[in-house]
Amino acid sequence: MRITRIAVVAAGLTVGLTACTSNGSLTGSTAPSASTSVSTSVSTSASAGTSAGASAGPSVAGVANPCVVGTWKSTGMNGTFDANGVRGTTNGGVGLSLTVAASGATVVDFTGMQPVSFSATAGTSEIKGQFLYGGKVAGSVAVPATATTTGVWKPIGATDWRTLTVTVDMISPVSGRVFDHMKIADFATAGGSQTGGSVDLQPILREAAYECSGNSLKLGPPPGTTSAVGTWVLQRA
Repeated sequence: MRITRIAVVAAGLTVGLTACTSNGSLTGSTAPSASTSVSTSVSTSASAGTSAGASAGPSVAGVANPCVVGTWKSTGMNGTFDANGVRGTTNGGVGLSLTVAASGATVVDFTGMQPVSFSATAGTSEIKGQFLYGGKVAGSVAVPATATTTGVWKPIGATDWRTLTVTVDMISPVSGRVFDHMKIADFATAGGSQTGGSVDLQPILREAAYECSGNSLKLGPPPGTTSAVGTWVLQRA
């Protein structure tokens, strides 16, 4: 594996860029946390050999408001972030699938998803590129059946992130593919700062503010969020 490192230093912030052409690998089963640290919490019902096509989910049951139950397709995601000296925007992500059962069991399938473009600044340095998720994520959410059409979308129990990958193509300050189908837990350790924090390490199955109306569902960051968590817009499939 050939690795090239380029560092951009701006306003006291160092953004390292690592070009890596091999797939990321995991030792055991890991899951990303909301920051760039890595947690070892995974679904207890998923076997060690879970693949991207598996439907394994957590053992904890949730509950879902009927307005969020069903199968959804994303029509896009938009976000802004301002954290750790980096400001930026994200846009894209059409085509992922979200399935929510009445029990709260939830599967996010990134097959067919289109890339998310990001643009950020760190001091006088510009960071641009796009990223693409791959694989599936399985978990459970608690959206009380008595809730209104707006409220809190909250994962409960363990979430299985093991097959989630991310591919990153940079435009600036370097050009080219720097991460290719890297496991999200490995990316959380190696790549979060290298994209200026533009990649959400817990897409969809994180605590969010939801809004549903008929055939439309929005999942956005809770008030006060400063990290790269965008608002996903989905339509019933």
